[in-house]
This record gives sequence, C-alpha cells and structure tokens, in this order.
Amino acid sequence: MSAGIGPDVVPPLHEPWDPDDSIDFHAARLLVLLRRCGTGTKPGIDGRTKLAKLDFLLRYPAFLERALDHLRDIGASTTEWTATGAEIEAPMIRYRYGPWDPRYRQFLAFLLSRKLITITTAKPERVQLTAAGRRAADDLSGRASFQPLLNRCAAMTPDLSTMTGTELKDLVYDLFPNEVGDLPYWTEIRP
Repeated sequence: MSAGIGPDVVPPLHEPWDPDDSIDFHAARLLVLLRRCGTGTKPGIDGRTKLAKLDFLLRYPAFLERALDHLRDIGASTTEWTATGAEIEAPMIRYRYGPWDPRYRQFLAFLLSRKLITITTAKPERVQLTAAGRRAADDLSGRASFQPLLNRCAAMTPDLSTMTGTELKDLVYDLFPNEVGDLPYWTEIRP
C-alpha cells in the first residue's frame, strides 16, 4: 500500500470526466443562474421550487425553447430563442413538484460554506448572492465556456425569471406532461 499520492489514486486516462460528478460545476451554474435570473438589488431566487424549475430550463435547452415558444404563442413573451444542440450535462429526476436534483442541499451548502450565498429562513426561503458571490458569478460570466449558460439565462429574463415557483411548476407540467408530469418519481428526465 502506498503512503503517498501515486498511480493507484489517479483516475485512468480512458475514463472521461463527467461534469455531473463535479460539485464545482453545479455550484458555478447556480451562481450564474442566481446572478442572471435573480431579482432584487442582491440577486436572489425565492423558494427552492423556483430555483429548481429555472435550473431545469437552464439544463434542458430544448425544453427552454418550447417554454418560450408557448409564452410567445399566448402573448406573454416576445423572446425568440433557439436551442443549439443537446446540451444536457447534468440530468434531473422527476420528483414531487416536477424536475429536481436530490443534491440541491449539497450544492447550496457548498456555496453557503464559501460565503457566496445567503439563505433566509423566511417562507419562501430566499437564496441570494453575497458580494463575493456576485463577483464570482461575474468572473464566470466573462469566460467563453459559460456563454451557452449565459445565453439561456438571457432568454429566461424577464419572462420566466419573474414567474413564481408555482407558476413555473404549472408551466412545466402543462407543457411537458409526457417528459416530466407522467414520469414515476426518481426517473431521469429525458427530452
């Protein structure tokens, strides 16, 4: 048994890195989401239902496109946006109120422990960026690799980002009954 770092602890080169396994990846996405789609002087999102539904639309660009098309069809939006490619780096599951990631507590605790967010105890709770969180989100926003996420956030603002968690949940169930609403709990959502 080796006493130090050696080849026995380094992952094999033939195993690709999966961004879904990285808490940093999820934390970075949530920082950008809070910064770009959050409301108020200290950008934030009210309630985990709203956070999860906006994150769902951010993770699933084809569903985001369909949601925006629907809002435009009913006259509730003028935003035109087209999804490019199937960019689902981090799938979600169907749970009680629709799309969910069972790791949200872990992601939020990670951000909270680094003083990048605060979470109020009021109902609904509010997840908002601290000054350090705003700086980190702005830094991420300057990176080319985050451009697809930034484009999706821009498409969600203001029409989807100003909806309540319940309104977003209802929209998801109405627009995606086969892909989300009719799935058994704990089933991975696929477009």
